[in-house]
Formats: sequence, C-alpha cells, structure tokens
Amino acid sequence: MIERIGSGAFGEIYKCRWRGILVAAKCIKASKIQKGWLLKKQSRSIADRVEAIGQARITDEEKELALEDFRKETAIMRRLRHPNIVMMLAYSHTDDVEVMISEICRCSLLDIFRANSINNTHLSKRTQIIYAQQLAAGMNHLHKSRPPIIHRDLKPANLLIDFSGTLKIADFGLAKIRPNPEQNEVEAFQMTGETGSYRFMAPEVFRHEEYSETVDVYSYAMIFYYMLRGIPPWSGLSGVDAATKAAVDGERPLIPRDVDDRLSTLLKRCWDENPKARPGFDGIIISLTMYL
Repeated sequence: MIERIGSGAFGEIYKCRWRGILVAAKCIKASKIQKGWLLKKQSRSIADRVEAIGQARITDEEKELALEDFRKETAIMRRLRHPNIVMMLAYSHTDDVEVMISEICRCSLLDIFRANSINNTHLSKRTQIIYAQQLAAGMNHLHKSRPPIIHRDLKPANLLIDFSGTLKIADFGLAKIRPNPEQNEVEAFQMTGETGSYRFMAPEVFRHEEYSETVDVYSYAMIFYYMLRGIPPWSGLSGVDAATKAAVDGERPLIPRDVDDRLSTLLKRCWDENPKARPGFDGIIISLTMYL
C-alpha cells in the first residue's frame, strides 16, 4: 500500500503496487486491513492511531451488507471489458481480506468540476462532447449486456478520468442485473427505491415506483447538464430538495440559451418524465457523433 486515495461508508481505496504496476485496491473495512494500515501510519501519535482503529470498526450486520455489495460488484465487474469501464484486474474473497484490484485513474469527473469551480475555468465544448460520448458508450455496453446491467448510481464521483484523458465508469456497488432480458419493456420490474444519489436520481426511483434501465439515461442527462453549465443541477438546493423538485414538482433544470438546440433537445429527451420516451444510449452516441 502506498497511500489512501478514497473512502466510503464501508470501504476504502488505496493506491498500491501490484505485480510491478500501480493499481487501485478497494478494501472492505475489515478489522485486519484497517488495523494493519493504521498501525503503519507512523506520523500519527499512538492515541490518534488507537482512536482511528476504534472508529474504523463496523458492526457484523454492517459488514455483511458491505460484503454482499462488494461481492455483487466483483461478480459484475469480472465480466465487463470495455474502454469506458474501469477494468477489474483481480479480487480476493477470503475470511480475513476482501480486496478488489482495478486499474488506477488520475481523478474523478467531480474532481475536475471542483477544480474548475475554484479556478473559474470550464470544460471546453469538445471535451464536454467527448466525455458525454464516452459515458454513453460505456453505458451502452452495460445496457446491451445479456442480461442487461443497470448502474443505478451514475454521478460525477463515480466517473473516473484515466491518465490518457479517457472517461471510465466505476463503482458498481449498487448495480443491478436485470432479472429477465426478454422481459417486455411494458412489464417494468420493482427494485429498491431511493437507490443512488438524489441529485442525479430519476423521478420514478425517488417515488419508489417500478423502473427499468432508463433510470440511467435520466442520470446521464443530469451529468451532461453539469458538464455544459459547470454547476450541478439545482446547485442551490440540497440533493433531496433537488430530487423533490424533479420527482414531485415535475421541474427540470433551466438549460442556458447558448446550448445548441440539438443538444438542448437531447437533454430534454433524456430526462423526460416518461421513461419510455427516453432514448437508448446507442441513439445518444449517434446524436453526439456529429459534433466530433
């Protein structure tokens, strides 16, 4: 392990050297991993390290839920091979160590948004389209899989940029394999409501209604809007209030006048209230090709 580069409720991500290359290692907050890492942090006082170890502990129930999500994520990622999806290189499912090794990236799209906000800069128009098309390409691969895979947590923090500037989809902890790929779209299926991040969440998910993979298309629209404007949808509201605005009040973010009419139309189609009216990612890719 070289350094910690990210953390969540039940897992942490470390930059590591594995078989001679730099990789990202996602670890469940198991006591063995946590204690071993924290005790190596010589810069901390003993008291600080003891306190950190105590805070790192989670209950058995929480750990089982985290392990269930982790194993589901690795089961999905092991079958995915696409240039716009983070590649899993190895994983370990043992009683003591739960680790997933994947390619390491430079930063997240959220990091870029935050840096632009601080420096008063903005993504170039070409970069906006490139990222939007790369995201659509990765999502099209998921939705065209057999059976289809629904990400359910598309947001800037889960979109990584590698060292060549390519966008890659990451974090499949909330992903769902559609139970029946031959199921008619009219026969939507019930999944967990309020799954994902509120600001980018489709209205039908927030309302705990039946939904399909089109929820990812809605989230895509909100991320694309963020790229175009440089600020998140309803930036002055909390995530829950933003989701309420969309799901309960039926509103959508105001598209700036300087956005191309065809892009504006594409956004409106992608975040349409009617899930069946939203385009597939294959159609989105075609719509964006004309800009490159």
